[in-house]
Amino acid sequence: MFNRKGYTIVEGIIAMLLVAIMVGAIFSALMASRRAIVEPSYREEMLYTVESLANSIKNYVDTESGDLDSLCGSTTPLSNGEHDCSELLPDVCKTGAGYDSSLTYTVSGLTVSDSTGAYTPAVNQVKINIVCNGEVL
Repeated sequence: MFNRKGYTIVEGIIAMLLVAIMVGAIFSALMASRRAIVEPSYREEMLYTVESLANSIKNYVDTESGDLDSLCGSTTPLSNGEHDCSELLPDVCKTGAGYDSSLTYTVSGLTVSDSTGAYTPAVNQVKINIVCNGEVL
């Protein structure tokens, strides 16, 4: 009477559970590898943007002809304080409606004197800050 061939419902449920665990493990591995590939591209874009801004500031200082009259929309780009250059952010940092990305640089004036204290030229220190979708470089 109970000598039927086939699978029971319990055996089917156990088989589906094992398949679900295997698919979940494979999906996790694929997502981890995707993250490992995508993250460096964000960082590379951010680093390139910071290098470009640093070169623009250096070129602004080095120019003798005065051709550069503004930098990041500021007519006084080397004045003390924080300057916003968020328009230079790469497209990967402008994702989503409320993206948390910014590119700023802060200029602070330092005074350097020689041993006699007679010569005190002004030296500007520039610090560049970049945040790309909440990730700080």
